[in-house]
Amino acid sequence: MGAWDLGPFDNDGALDLLAHLDGTADPAAVLSEALREILDQDDYVEGPDMAGAVAMACLTIARLAGAESVALNDPVAVRWLEGNPFQVDAALRGLAADLLDRAARPGDNELYDLWQDADSLDEWLATLTPYRRALAG
Repeated sequence: MGAWDLGPFDNDGALDLLAHLDGTADPAAVLSEALREILDQDDYVEGPDMAGAVAMACLTIARLAGAESVALNDPVAVRWLEGNPFQVDAALRGLAADLLDRAARPGDNELYDLWQDADSLDEWLATLTPYRRALAG
């Protein structure tokens, strides 16, 4: 049975991503490359791909602002951040911001459409609000 819920770390795509990134020698480079790959796609982005990218953006923002600053209370993500230190530069920060913007764009990605079809779009977007605030601060 798959994991699927509103938070950026509450789905299989995010959990798979954390497992894949765990122990990576240069998490910032891997995150940058993966975020850029999604942002460079001209086509409609599939749900699992966007879910993983949203998790990457949120990890980046949480590292930048401090996990508690963005109300990150997912123990798996917190543990991952503690065990995988990395620096967030302006370019990586910008990629994370751009990714959250793309995720919230209608008709551009399946994740948005799935939450809209489930009548939970506003709730899902609300889970991203602390991360957006952290970017602004």
